Amino acid sequence: MSSRWIAVVLTLGVGLAAAILDANAADRPPAPAAHCFDARDIREAVQSEVSTIAVRLGDESRYRLELIDACPGALRRDQVKIASRHGWVCGSNDEMVMSGGRACPLAGLAKIDAREFAELALRAQRPAADGGDLETIEVRSTRRRGFGGTSAYCLDARHMRGWSEDGGDIVVEMSPRRSGGHRYYRVELAGSCSTTTSATAVQLLSPTGGTAICGNPGDRVMFTFDGGAATSADTMASRFAGSLAVQAGCDIKQVYPILPEEKQARR
Repeated sequence: MSSRWIAVVLTLGVGLAAAILDANAADRPPAPAAHCFDARDIREAVQSEVSTIAVRLGDESRYRLELIDACPGALRRDQVKIASRHGWVCGSNDEMVMSGGRACPLAGLAKIDAREFAELALRAQRPAADGGDLETIEVRSTRRRGFGGTSAYCLDARHMRGWSEDGGDIVVEMSPRRSGGHRYYRVELAGSCSTTTSATAVQLLSPTGGTAICGNPGDRVMFTFDGGAATSADTMASRFAGSLAVQAGCDIKQVYPILPEEKQARR
């Protein structure tokens, strides 16, 4: 590999991505095109399909990388490298993911939003329909007890501060310090669940009893309505403090942070 190439090493589990720089790193040219990104800024990578990898950068931008050929389990090795000229990734086929002696050239890339990254990350956690061997790489500085997944596609229900209804989904306010710097998350609800602003309380529940809410099977939101009937068919009545309270449950489809630029675009 010539001195014009940089191989960025993605370290599984703990530690920051390390770049192998050449002696002329100070003379590094600017990005060849506006759609290129700096591989040295990758903070998280997930493989949702045998030929699809999504990455999240330090500035919270996200990209979907398409590989020319199927490359199952590309992110499972101890050292996975993205090799490109001067560390810029532009989606050309002379850039490649290097894993376990394999070189998987890129076919292209596209910038994606937080919702699509969360969808791909969640898919990477589930068994592939074709039996492919998919895995997630997460780059993080500390490990939180009782919380699985990452703040890019999960939230920790312990740090929920408030909620509001928005277009059939709910938007929850979180503690940014406990949620990767994100203040708001969209919680998409599955099926024909009908939420209402008359609910007096909301609780996010995981079937495992943990606090990570990611849209995994069994993740649910429970709405409490005091003194009235719920609109959902999935209801159960109980009495609290002498007054009638009804709870309605809805399945959670997906969870993802609302980034500042996306929040601004919705106005």
